[in-house]
Amino acid sequence: MIIDTAEQLNEVIEQGRAAEYIEQEEARLQREISAIADRLVKKNHELKWVWLAGPSSSGKTTFTRKLSEELHRRGIKTHPISLDNYFVNRERTPRDARGEYDYEHIEALDLTLLERHLEDLSGGKTIELPHFKFLHGKREFRGELLSLEKDQLALIEGIHGLNPRLTSFVDPLHSFKIYICARTTLKIDHQTRISTTDHRLLRRMIRDYSYRGHTVAKTFSLWPSVRAGEDKWIFPFQPLADMEFNSAMGYELPALKPLVEPLIRALPASHPGYKKAGELQKLLGCFQGIDRALVPKDSILQEFIEAPG
Repeated sequence: MIIDTAEQLNEVIEQGRAAEYIEQEEARLQREISAIADRLVKKNHELKWVWLAGPSSSGKTTFTRKLSEELHRRGIKTHPISLDNYFVNRERTPRDARGEYDYEHIEALDLTLLERHLEDLSGGKTIELPHFKFLHGKREFRGELLSLEKDQLALIEGIHGLNPRLTSFVDPLHSFKIYICARTTLKIDHQTRISTTDHRLLRRMIRDYSYRGHTVAKTFSLWPSVRAGEDKWIFPFQPLADMEFNSAMGYELPALKPLVEPLIRALPASHPGYKKAGELQKLLGCFQGIDRALVPKDSILQEFIEAPG
């Protein structure tokens, strides 16, 4: 079925066909992931590094896992490397103009350690991967060893994954770069588009609340810094990608609606984000809600709606 507008999607939900549409959208996304895996397989003997980057709440983590699964089914072993684990200890994190920690800054990563690790992996050596504890703002090592054998791929994921300061650490002839976005094609009506940034903000609100214990007020407070970091550190390097993957699915807003509306309503009227919250409520009001139980357990959307347990 072809769904272009909120009205068409609401009709599908009212007809009890939401599960059918969800299945269709999930199958479409899976085909696109399979196509990317096929392309990597064809280039496998040339490749060693797959760089994956995208803005906040674009679905990088789950996409990386699902791509890894597809490659494994084709007989290619992969080793995911999260750039988040290369954060410097919190006291070394750069600060922005307001004096707040700037986690979006490239210098928030330990570039020296990352370069050494990638050089060691290139040379056939074994490294011990770091693990960053966000709660404490400290990096630790847990004895997790990694080496790359012939025809194995490192999947390096993080917001800076297209930045030449990082990708230059390895031979570009052995690299493939993927940009992940969440660019919704659904419209309110045939003239009114839905903001991709608003879509990602709604995703992040739920994830921040569920996994980090952040209120919507906290997410709103962080969002300007996140957006500024994207404009400086992510979007300028998007044209360097070899391929783009769009994680947005047409049924998302109805699935997000029951989870995020109560969080938004709790925002105090005195908060600077209150006007924006009203705009988001108006957007969500255009959609019928659906139960998140309809979302498949292996969906990329689960990265944002699955309750921690």
